[in-house]
Amino acid sequence: MMKWSALYLQDGMSLTGESLNCLMDWVMMMMISILMAVSWFYVSIQLSKTLSNHIIDSQYIEFGWTCFPLIILYCMASISLKALYTEDNQLLSPCLNFNVTGHQWYWEYYYPDFNISYDSYLQEWESKIFRLSDCDNHVILPFKTPIRISVTSADVIHSWAVPSLGIKMDATPGRIVSSIYSPAVPGLVYGLCAELCGANHSFMPITIEHTSLLLFKKWVRMMTDTE
Repeated sequence: MMKWSALYLQDGMSLTGESLNCLMDWVMMMMISILMAVSWFYVSIQLSKTLSNHIIDSQYIEFGWTCFPLIILYCMASISLKALYTEDNQLLSPCLNFNVTGHQWYWEYYYPDFNISYDSYLQEWESKIFRLSDCDNHVILPFKTPIRISVTSADVIHSWAVPSLGIKMDATPGRIVSSIYSPAVPGLVYGLCAELCGANHSFMPITIEHTSLLLFKKWVRMMTDTE
């Protein structure tokens, strides 16, 4: 569970986000283990007065420092490829399409299945909201539902990034980037524009609200009635 003033990664709220967190944990565990092992060998050799004084060559040492790094690289590559293919899971049939268009300096959201469109700007700061993290119009999406996200830009390069979902999609003018993900749990998640796009780059937050399918249908009816 995430806590205030924490220095670790955000909790993964989708399969992709959780797989990337696991990848980070495994890689850090391997790196720390290698660092501790190398430090221990170095200190042992420095403190020993007789160790390796008469060793000129050793096939066992050659075999060890050749095979051991290969095994480590194989483990890291297998975990990384698993996370990569989990992130690019196009076999999942989407039940909902959601389009994102980046502007200087706000986001435009469009639900083509319901013909709902609105803009999302940085909300003026109040004591009840997160500074530079909350928007006036949230993205409303149902959880446990495969969603296809299509991202593009209307002016310069932006990047639609939500760390807890494991999503970072570059918004490039004239190009559409798509990805499919399924939110695992309900709740609020926050993101931001992760590509320097001008003077107000830091004022382009992303707020996504994952709700139940019933509440999402009520929201769709409310939005269609107002339009």
